[in-house]
Order: sequence, then C-alpha cells, then structure tokens
Amino acid sequence: MIPLIIIDAKTDRCAALGQYLSGIAPYHVITFASPEATVSRNLTASSGVVIAVHELRQNGILFLKNLRERHMDIPVIILAAAYDPEAFRTVVANRAEYLVMAGPADTWYPVLVQLLEKVSAIRRAQDEVVFLKRKLNLVGNVTRHDVLNQLTAVGGYTELLQMVVEDPQMKSYIGKIRSALDKIRRQFQFAKDYQNLGTEPPQWQSLASVIRRAGDLVSLKGVTITGTCGNAAVFADPILEKAMVQLLDNAVRHGGNVSSVRISVHDVENGAVFVVEDNGTGVPAADKERIFERGFGKYTGWGLFLAREILALTGMTITETGEPGKGARFEIHIPCEAYRREGSGKAADP
Repeated sequence: MIPLIIIDAKTDRCAALGQYLSGIAPYHVITFASPEATVSRNLTASSGVVIAVHELRQNGILFLKNLRERHMDIPVIILAAAYDPEAFRTVVANRAEYLVMAGPADTWYPVLVQLLEKVSAIRRAQDEVVFLKRKLNLVGNVTRHDVLNQLTAVGGYTELLQMVVEDPQMKSYIGKIRSALDKIRRQFQFAKDYQNLGTEPPQWQSLASVIRRAGDLVSLKGVTITGTCGNAAVFADPILEKAMVQLLDNAVRHGGNVSSVRISVHDVENGAVFVVEDNGTGVPAADKERIFERGFGKYTGWGLFLAREILALTGMTITETGEPGKGARFEIHIPCEAYRREGSGKAADP
C-alpha cells in the first residue's frame, strides 16, 4: 500500500487513527492551521493517500479544493462525522472518496482499510500506466529515429549503386531493395501514427479543411478530388486527417486506374454518413471486411486498419459498400453527438 497522510485538526484522534493504521501502511500525520499552508509546506512532493477529516469548519474540503486548484492529483479520502449531501457532491466532484465515521471507531475502521486498499490499487495502476507509456514512447521514438537514419544511409548507397551497375538483372535486384526500403519507411510511419492515437483530446474539425489538408499530403498522380461537405464538422481525434490520407492513398495506389474521388456528407436520422468513393475497379465482395485487417493482401501498409482505428476513437464506423467493378465506396457513420453543421446549431458540443 502506498504511504498515507492523515490530516486532522484534532491531534488525539489523528494519533488514534494512525495507531490503528500503523500495521497496515506507513503514514504521516499533519495537523494544519489552514488548508493552504498544509498544501504548500507538506504535500508538494507527496505521493501518498491523504485522509482529511471534514470538520464543521470544512477544513478537509477546503484542503481538497486547494489540492485540485494546484493540479495535484494526490488521492484523498474525506472522513465526516455525519452524511452531508452537499459535502458529498463537492468531494466527488473533486475526485475524492467520502466516508462517514458512523458508530464506534471499530465499526468504520475496517471499511476505511478497504477504501484505502481500493484507492491504493487505483493509484498503483495509474502510476504503472504512466510509466509504461513513458517507456513505450521513449523506445518507439529512439528506435524509429535510429533505424530511419540507417535506412536513409542504405537508400543513398543503393541509389549510387544503381547508377554504376549496368547489368539488367542486378538493376532489378536493386529496384527490389528500394521497394523494400520504402515499405519499411511506411511501416515506421504507421507505427508513429498508431502510437499517437488518442494522445490528444478530440476536437471539432471542419470536414472541408480535413479533406484539403489530406489532399496536400497525398501524391494524387492526376486524380481529381471533388468535395461537397459544405459547413459540416465532426468531433474527432486531432489526427483525423490521417484517416482521410489513408483513404485517398488507398484509392490512388490500389483503386486501379482511378481518375476521380468524390467526397460527400449526408444527414441521416441518427447522425450523418460521410462518403468517400472513386471510379476505380472496386473491392471484391469477399474482401469488403478483410481490407480493414492489419496487413491484408495488396493493402499492406495497414492504411485502412489505421483509418478505422482513428475513426473508432470517437464512435465512428467505416464500411466498404461499393459495387465490384464500379469503384470503391467507403461509408463512415458519424454519431449525432459528434456531428454538426457549423453555424446551424444542429448539434451541441458534447
């Protein structure tokens, strides 16, 4: 169990509580004159559970509020002599636990221990998640940086080699090496994009702006994009344009003689349907769901898999509904709470 900090205006009760808990977890007793002084003097480096006793003067709750105002996410348990609805709401709103000291101490002490175990377990899990995320980001960033540097060197020497080699068969081998290097770079880009999923809160974004930015990032090779989304906006992950990039790139690379991509949005009863369709060869009926699997067939690079993952973060779903031989058609369902027409008041911010 993580260390405890017992805060009470009454030294004798604080000592009694500390004695009971002494065999369960390490603790530190603080008696305070004011919540503000306690925070600044004693808790700036603390990572333990705070047990604050709520007196009529409301020192415990004032202390809790002061902690949160300083953005200190230390776990807090407020002990109260009697149930107070207003105090309970305030405590919960400030991300703390509330326990009534009903009856003799022996009857509520065990409940407090259970609450401490719960709070401690949650805190340990949160700390572990933070540590693992930090380690994952460090390993991912360092690995990508070092490997991409080496790939750049290999690519440079490969280009030099291709300039001096005259044998057609050797040139074909070099071409395959360059193709493999390109795939590796794309896989590292996927790893970076996937690692960044959900790291920033969702935000309202204009679909027209998303389409425009995505079009600037894709080598269209003569493919024209027609968008008719008007003032439609969606509440989505900030990297939503990455999903659009993957859809456009998929059309250009795998659509088969695609010359145009049409993008539109249609209001429906439970939200909207965002449509991206092309005039290529389409997707075989047997592959309509499999194309969203990681690394499937000719769609390797995991673009459509990444697109579905980005959309799913804010409750959007994507399906392929085109007719084989007449082009691909991707329909993205946007829930009503994540869709609005700018300036129309169609949907309120969640």
